[in-house]
Amino acid sequence: MALTVSAFTFACNTETRTETNREVDEAQVEMNETSVEAEREYNEFSVWVDEQGNRADSYTEEEWREAKEEYNRREAELDAKSDTWDDDAKREWEEVKASWKRTEDKVQKRIGDIDVDVDVERRNN
Repeated sequence: MALTVSAFTFACNTETRTETNREVDEAQVEMNETSVEAEREYNEFSVWVDEQGNRADSYTEEEWREAKEEYNRREAELDAKSDTWDDDAKREWEEVKASWKRTEDKVQKRIGDIDVDVDVERRNN
């Protein structure tokens, strides 16, 4: 009887361990995919901000309004995700926002301040 109980307990523990390991593996894959996606979004946005900075001297008012709307939308999306980033990523994120601010200042000196109405919920840190 004791041998049967021991064999049953061992079998259950092995099955439970295997199932748990599989769930952990699936969770790690999902986290990695999420991380890769977030990094891709960040990199695309960083390149976009740089491109907009290069265009600062040639924006029309309408183009600038559209760029500001796009920036505000994308910034809000990434800000919402930035809570999970490490310190290096957060520092780089602040550099991207500072780059945008320099572009914004340059354009505003040339064509003035343009209000942008954006329906984006921002999170206050």
